[in-house]
Amino acid sequence: MAAKTLFTTWALAALGACAASFEKATAVPDGWRKLDSEPDASKHLQMSFALHHPATEDLADKLMAGTRLSLAQVTEMRTPKQRDVSAVLKWLAEAGVTQTRTEKDWIHVRTTVGEAEKLLDMRLHQYSFDNKPPILRTTEYSIPDDLSKIVSFVHPIANFMTPTHEVGLSKPLDVDQQVHQRDGDDCKTGIRPECILQQYNITYAPPNGTSHVRFGIAGFLEQYANFADTQIFFDRYKPELKGYNFSVELVNGGANPQTPALSGLEAALDVEYGMAIGHPSQVTYYSVGGHGVKLNDSGKPYPDEYSDNEPYLDLLEYLLNKPDSQLPHVLSISYADDEPTVPRAYAKKVCCMFGLLAARGVSVIFGAGDGGSAGGRNATCRANDGTNREMTIATFPPSCPWVTAVGAVTNKEDSPPGAEFSSGGFSQYFVRPWWQTDAVEEYVRQLDGHLHGYYNPSMRALPDISAVGTLYTTIVDHRAVQVDGTSASAPVFAAMIALINDARLRKGKRSLGWLNKRLYSSKVRKVLHDTTEGQSRSCVFSGDKKPGGWPAKKGWDAITGLGTPGSFGDLLRVLVED
Repeated sequence: MAAKTLFTTWALAALGACAASFEKATAVPDGWRKLDSEPDASKHLQMSFALHHPATEDLADKLMAGTRLSLAQVTEMRTPKQRDVSAVLKWLAEAGVTQTRTEKDWIHVRTTVGEAEKLLDMRLHQYSFDNKPPILRTTEYSIPDDLSKIVSFVHPIANFMTPTHEVGLSKPLDVDQQVHQRDGDDCKTGIRPECILQQYNITYAPPNGTSHVRFGIAGFLEQYANFADTQIFFDRYKPELKGYNFSVELVNGGANPQTPALSGLEAALDVEYGMAIGHPSQVTYYSVGGHGVKLNDSGKPYPDEYSDNEPYLDLLEYLLNKPDSQLPHVLSISYADDEPTVPRAYAKKVCCMFGLLAARGVSVIFGAGDGGSAGGRNATCRANDGTNREMTIATFPPSCPWVTAVGAVTNKEDSPPGAEFSSGGFSQYFVRPWWQTDAVEEYVRQLDGHLHGYYNPSMRALPDISAVGTLYTTIVDHRAVQVDGTSASAPVFAAMIALINDARLRKGKRSLGWLNKRLYSSKVRKVLHDTTEGQSRSCVFSGDKKPGGWPAKKGWDAITGLGTPGSFGDLLRVLVED
């Protein structure tokens, strides 16, 4: 059969569509280093073939119409045509690859490095990111022409993404500071739960101290939530919640160690503030394994495996397989990648899966990132389309239109400005959805040429909304620290949505589900506080050129989005009535 090299030098022309896509890594992202040592051709390798499923192509229409899908409906949508599955399996068998497993729209393969190289006409090399243990990757591979409309991409062999959690350690607090934070009123020196409740006038309290709302918080990269830390946090800063706790679900080899030294700062921040603001929601921490050993069908590790796991797909598969009665109503995630480091075909697939989750009634909320106009903290402001041109950077998955991206403002009480670190800008992958058109075009007009040529105004813009994101007092390893980041603002906004869902369920209404179309509506914008001060961190271009970041402007802007909630009661009223 003739072979076709896979490329990704196209834009995602259809908003959120899940059509077939082609892949090539046009450039290896900064931070990755190819090692001189060659991989052992006899070592085992696992790959997954993502299959095209035409039934998901109208997902955007379903979300726009507010259609709610069940587990059975989503499973049916994700099931590829049997003749397509058979065609791929036949090709694999003819190539001598017989260890295969089909799972919905995936065909998982176990083979050797040498066999994989022959199968896909590629060369695998060992790459290391930031001197971490090496993994196998290629920059180009081929598949037969007659399968190019069936296979979307092969994962993870051309994936150079490096998910990071967006939280910055400001400083530890000494004993005197902790007492002041607990007993004082000054929220400008540090955020506590009461500061957020007062700032946004959150007074809603579900009757009887119970709620049927399921609030999920995802954790990756060995970030573990600690029960004792949470109770210490409540004891010091919200004593009426002492005894209120979260549950843990392990995903793909995730763990739940409760040793204080293994507690994670990101996990502590997300859980402590998500619970303190979202009480009494039923909070579940999803501890997702990653970069670990793959397991065979018997649950035993392959001892000689060249493999690595990647978090988003594992979490999405786990959640999409849950019964309708067990899905979270709200999901908060504080991890993101610089969009250009993510393969476009992979981004399209993951975004589609987040869309399916949203269509099942889940409000998916992401921290937008902490690098200002540079995306993440260590981003290189370059396009990944082969031109290497200088560009401002958005983050993924926040750039996916089916998730809500949350930026940050500072903790100044009077008209807080946008936080310098708050990431935003314009996607290089996803077109701008129609519900953003008026807001974004007005912002571009107000920019008056600022950053012209460094972004594409016709693409999806972010963030969508913001909340306070600086100087959060958090307990980790039984000690108090202060942290900044959109990973603080995201779980706080998610907790607000959990409370609104509680009010909706009590009125016999369904959960909010996908939020963005609602957020950009005139009735919601009227109850938001417009942030017009602040500017995000600049990219650093060649010659140490710093053109400046995204400025806050009247209306939507690329540092704070639509602004912050004004009085929570007004936001609750509008979204419950909707």
